[in-house]
Amino acid sequence: MRHPSILLATLLFLASPLLAADDCRDYRAIGALYEVRSLMLKRYASSYDVDRFIDRRIDELRQPNGSGGYRWVRWVRLEGAAPVDKHGHTVGAALSAPQPDRFEASGQHAFAVRVVVPRKRSLLNGNSAVSIGNVEVRYTADGKTKTIREQWDAQLNPDNSRTIDLPVIADHVDVAVEARASKAGESLVEVHFRQAVAQDDPANPDYPTITALNRIRGTTDARAIDEEIAERERDLFPGSEPLPLLQVVEDLRRADDLIHSKKDSDVEKGERLLKETLRRLH
Repeated sequence: MRHPSILLATLLFLASPLLAADDCRDYRAIGALYEVRSLMLKRYASSYDVDRFIDRRIDELRQPNGSGGYRWVRWVRLEGAAPVDKHGHTVGAALSAPQPDRFEASGQHAFAVRVVVPRKRSLLNGNSAVSIGNVEVRYTADGKTKTIREQWDAQLNPDNSRTIDLPVIADHVDVAVEARASKAGESLVEVHFRQAVAQDDPANPDYPTITALNRIRGTTDARAIDEEIAERERDLFPGSEPLPLLQVVEDLRRADDLIHSKKDSDVEKGERLLKETLRRLH
């Protein structure tokens, strides 16, 4: 037995105060999937339109906090290959210069700061050693700003680096590095911010909805959307036989195009596809 009024039932259940929290989450998730399917049913909707809609819904469900972050997004360190935000500077002060160059850079969501002298300063040119003096790191986390100051007085040869680990994942980091070059104007130094990555918090009441939307983002496969919806319909409405609506509509449109073809063979294919599709609706 089919359930053609599943959306209506969903709205009624959402309005009921007797539902458990898990039930509400499931209904919100399937409601969001219905919205995506409704958009995909429109002829003018492109894959870009669908992905943009999904991104907006996910953004809303994460609950922006007004300061560039989200209530329901947590930042975590990846063991191993963490994202790196790189900032480079060509050092203009020679080793004998009375004042060093002061190189400043800023980063977000960092848990470590690395000062690097890369092996090359460009694709075709090698790099030269850099002498590092004072290093100052100012980081902000949970609204509090702290500073780490270190006097390195160390020479870093090409393909060498040193790291300052932060005690927290900082919301914002400012770094200032004093440097002198063995070859002024031919020595490149970089500041690398090792960044945490954003993950959706499972404690978010809308976490199942976000997960479902992420699974279908980037696909135009009607089968994938219909199967995602069907799985949730079977959970919410045991004994139901979900209708693969997107696939049916695609087949009907394809049949219509074939029937209006000038080729007899295409017309025959269209008529067969139309009959097969209508049979699936009974």
